[in-house]
Amino acid sequence: MISIDPVNIHFSIPATDPLGRQEVLGKLRFLPDHVALSWRMKGSVFRGGKGEMNTIELPYGEIEHVEVIKQWFRIRRIILRISNPELVKDIPGVDMGKMVLHIDTRSRAEARKLSGLIDFKRSLFILDDHEQRLKAMREDKNGSS
Repeated sequence: MISIDPVNIHFSIPATDPLGRQEVLGKLRFLPDHVALSWRMKGSVFRGGKGEMNTIELPYGEIEHVEVIKQWFRIRRIILRISNPELVKDIPGVDMGKMVLHIDTRSRAEARKLSGLIDFKRSLFILDDHEQRLKAMREDKNGSS
């Protein structure tokens, strides 16, 4: 059974720069009609404090693939692929729409719900998209006759 409550997952993306200044902290919220991806740079000695919070709304149709990585029977990471890399280009550590998210300990139980939820939401999105195209084709056919 698919939960209708929003799934919230806290994550981090390790720094890719040698000094560790580009570490990202964030939260994914799987809402009924889209995924809200909130992220900020982790505060550091170099920058003095936490970075500004940014939020990106991702339609379920933009989520190309989700892979849950387990180690020792615990969910450790989620690999999230976004169809349009332009949507997540400003996030450090994201490569061509591929995001490797290290799951915070407090979110591991929630992460177990992800695979089924994403597949379900994506299927609904694709079905709705097909229905809209079919409706538009019928209207064009009737309008041009």
